[in-house]
Amino acid sequence: MLGEVDVRPEVTVLVLHGELDIVTVAEVRALLDEAGAPGCTRLVIDLRDVPFVDVLCLSAILATVDRLRDMGGEASVVGASKPVRRMCALLGADDALVLQIPDQRAAAG
Repeated sequence: MLGEVDVRPEVTVLVLHGELDIVTVAEVRALLDEAGAPGCTRLVIDLRDVPFVDVLCLSAILATVDRLRDMGGEASVVGASKPVRRMCALLGADDALVLQIPDQRAAAG
């Protein structure tokens, strides 16, 4: 399973797993659409179980973050590895990252 969406009253958490690349981009986009569905005001995208993200998948993730923020919601990416953080920095999108989270899955509940 590439990921799961946990919709709660106060936050939606999307947990992704494995390598996110051109092979998985369609499924990543579908999960992002599900997680960021109308009515979602707070989204956390958890990448702790993701060792690699290519630019297509990262762009899809960051577009979802931007879309929710533009609609007045909150969105952040947690658990990004050093390579993913570096790619975000290169894209000028490191504001989407939350670097230090004790346990976002537990804190979200």
